[in-house]
Amino acid sequence: MGWPFVGRDAELVAVRRAVRGAGLIVAGPAGVGKTRLLDEIACDVRLRATAAMSEIPLGVMAPFLPSVDPSPLAMLTAARTALRGRVVVVDDVHLLDDASAGLLHQLVQHREAVVVATLRSGERAPEPVVALWKDELLPRIELEPLGRPAVVEVLETVLGGVLDSVTADRLWTACMGNMLLLREMHFAAAWTSHGGVWSLDGPLPLSARLVELIEAHLAAVPDEDRRVLELLAFGEPLDLAASESLDGLVTVTDEGLRLAHPLYGEVLRAQCPPLRKRNHQRYLASVLDDPLRVAVLRLDSGTADDPDLLLKAAKLASATGGVVLAERLSRAAWSVGGGVEAARLLAYVLVFTDRAEEAEEVFAMVATDNDPVEVRTMRGMNLGWGLGRSEEAADMIVMPAGRAVMLFHAGRYDEARALLSASDPGEAAVLAMIDVVQGRYTGPFPVIPPVSEVGLGAEMNTFSEVFVHSLHGDLVRAERLAVRAHQEKAEWDSMRSSWAVSCAALACAGGRLLEARRLLQEARPAQPFVRLCVLAHVEALLGNDARSLLAEAEELAPPGMRPYRHGLWTARVWAGGASPFDAAAEARSYGEFAAEALHLHDAVRLGRAAEAVERLRELASTTTGLLVPVFVAHAEALVRNDPAGLAEVALRFEEAGFVLHAAEAAAESGDRVLFGRLIGACEGARTPALARMSLVPLTQREREVAALAARGLTNREIAESLVISVRTVDNHLSHAYAKLGIATRGELVSLFADDLADRG
Repeated sequence: MGWPFVGRDAELVAVRRAVRGAGLIVAGPAGVGKTRLLDEIACDVRLRATAAMSEIPLGVMAPFLPSVDPSPLAMLTAARTALRGRVVVVDDVHLLDDASAGLLHQLVQHREAVVVATLRSGERAPEPVVALWKDELLPRIELEPLGRPAVVEVLETVLGGVLDSVTADRLWTACMGNMLLLREMHFAAAWTSHGGVWSLDGPLPLSARLVELIEAHLAAVPDEDRRVLELLAFGEPLDLAASESLDGLVTVTDEGLRLAHPLYGEVLRAQCPPLRKRNHQRYLASVLDDPLRVAVLRLDSGTADDPDLLLKAAKLASATGGVVLAERLSRAAWSVGGGVEAARLLAYVLVFTDRAEEAEEVFAMVATDNDPVEVRTMRGMNLGWGLGRSEEAADMIVMPAGRAVMLFHAGRYDEARALLSASDPGEAAVLAMIDVVQGRYTGPFPVIPPVSEVGLGAEMNTFSEVFVHSLHGDLVRAERLAVRAHQEKAEWDSMRSSWAVSCAALACAGGRLLEARRLLQEARPAQPFVRLCVLAHVEALLGNDARSLLAEAEELAPPGMRPYRHGLWTARVWAGGASPFDAAAEARSYGEFAAEALHLHDAVRLGRAAEAVERLRELASTTTGLLVPVFVAHAEALVRNDPAGLAEVALRFEEAGFVLHAAEAAAESGDRVLFGRLIGACEGARTPALARMSLVPLTQREREVAALAARGLTNREIAESLVISVRTVDNHLSHAYAKLGIATRGELVSLFADDLADRG
């Protein structure tokens, strides 16, 4: 298929309006999509100026010149006559010869033709061309590079599927919104699909044409400066001296010099001969003082023989959740004499990447009778959670916090509580998890110092904190932590996948169902049980049959994991038709009052408020969950059929970030304007409560017309903008009003408030 045209709606409106006037100059950097934009408009004549023809008078006008009487005046008159009254598109107008530029100026000045031209920003143009916008004969717009959402839309249109966020970030950073670069990288890429999600697992793709374009920028660089560029390619940022010949190729930052574009580094690394590459890496390793960067350079250059350096670097990598690099470094450290400490770190990394059998093999190889309690605890947890060897795990774990965590996951909360002290930060974190499950959490979550023996301990702490805040009802804080942790993972591994599942669950709670689905589709195999539970719930909320997903989750349900079983029950209720009261009863039997409140609120949402309201009142008086009072208000307003009360509940849910709950309460209130504002953020949700005020969806054109009307445009202005008749605008608005159940533009503004806010 052809390269899709997206993300230029406003510019396309401007160009179409210009065609009905005198014309337009579209300026922008090379490759930004100027020509592609003008391909979307109809014209009578399309001219392309080139550097080769810029020295030939009227060269670009050759098709309109007479074959006889080659006098300048005759040629000029012939071209002017041929173009009079026509729509003329000129690509790269800055490359016109002076005679052609003068003719173009005359055509515009005397309104003899409509001229729409592209201009490369920063290039010198002939004076008659410059005068077109300087003398205000034609308006000039600057075409900016596309934003990340548009880049993703282009690639997903071409690929016909979802693009994973890591690849999207890499390609967006590499192309910086430049469509020429993006197109070249796309066609050079070796795309892979993981469950329908497309990704690049190797280096950034470089086509021969792209390499040639970049090499053309680098060709004039002297050898001594080329060495600076190559060193930056292997070790940026660096504190290096650079000559003025590198202007435009490097940038100066607070950290030192960096290459001006990431693709420069890709080309420089690819073109560097092996021996020179190795010498660069050895040199950098000898002058840098960052142990992580030095260790990687030593590995890449084949000179990694210092186990202490490799082990220190592995700990740094694991402390930031970089499990792929941490595994590579810890294996290297062990292989060159890093001993027991390196092996233990490798085992920890294997535990965190869901490779329990491999982890136990490594633990067993270096185990002694005098292993520290921290090591025995980690090994025991791996035995218990990963391999199901509970009795061995119980014998091995002697630390109170470790034993308490095992009891916590078994649902034996009071026994776990008895082992813990609030004065110890690590134990206080486990207490916080127990408290939130039992509806007793009051905060704040304890500040836990990192444990050097467990490099990934910070990840464990963050997971715990997100669990506490999300179950307590503090969606904003939980999402902030989870999204940051997810974004910090630069590669797909089990850590990033685990955070993707966590972010998806929180997005689902916030009503952003398509975002949740996308995150779950992106996640590589990790936490399959939790992922399937959340995905079944999301698909059910979208109105899809999710019973097969629920069945998969049931098969993978692990023993224990008691605090997370409410996710399975939620999937059963929404995807399998199970009773929310059965779910609430089981949660109550374990003292899981936070989960009980959630399940009872599901009953409210499913039309059984009268049966749930009394128990919700009890929970509101005995537990600390932030949302339980709102659950009660929701149930009470439904029982007494109170529209004003339901509208107030909707606003309270919206303020807390639970937009789907808010939209459901708004639907039940009958407030169409409030409902219309909220449902737009719920991404296709279809639940019984929403069905009480189902709105027929607008067509794309109806939505375009309605959005422009909400922005204050008159019907005539809308017609001009969209190149349709005023009568057609009237018809679209009438249909939109009927579907939305409104009668005034003021109500339309309320419904499109989010769209207006996004446009600034």
